[in-house]
Amino acid sequence: MSDSVNFVLKIIVIGEPATGKTSLVKKYISGHFSQDYRASIGTNMYIKKVRLDSGEEAKIQLWDIAGQEKWIKMRHIYYRGAQGALVLGDLTREKSFDQIELFWREDLLKFCPDVPVILIANKNDLKVETPKEKVEAVGKKLEAISVIYTSAKTGDNVEQAFKTISEIVYERRIKFNPESQPSQS
Repeated sequence: MSDSVNFVLKIIVIGEPATGKTSLVKKYISGHFSQDYRASIGTNMYIKKVRLDSGEEAKIQLWDIAGQEKWIKMRHIYYRGAQGALVLGDLTREKSFDQIELFWREDLLKFCPDVPVILIANKNDLKVETPKEKVEAVGKKLEAISVIYTSAKTGDNVEQAFKTISEIVYERRIKFNPESQPSQS
């Protein structure tokens, strides 16, 4: 892949603490999984160059945003300019999906009303405590384009989740902002 990129896509990764946001992003970026849990402070930003299905090269900025309540007053600043969102729930903790309905959905509607959203049901490698019907219902309420079951540990569907949101963001960008298409030389 060359050094030049045609697009920068900002995607936020949000959800309750310990749902696996950072682990999922790190698995996608580096291919590695760490058992060591450390709560994010504010936000972490990761960048990866990708080739889209269109053949265009894009730089994806992944903003891994802390889920702790103490960051609630700062969170909207990190949302600014977001073009897509991955909202994570932890399949081993049904409460994390309740919180998506009670808090994260409203937060997105308030600060990022028009961004495409994918619901990530993470930790599918562990003992699942959240019924599939609940996950699907939360996805509908969130108006998620898709619900993807992942495991940051095994890598199950991690690449698919980031590829899907990147392609959706790119397609929307072209559809709603045709002048952003690169010129054909």
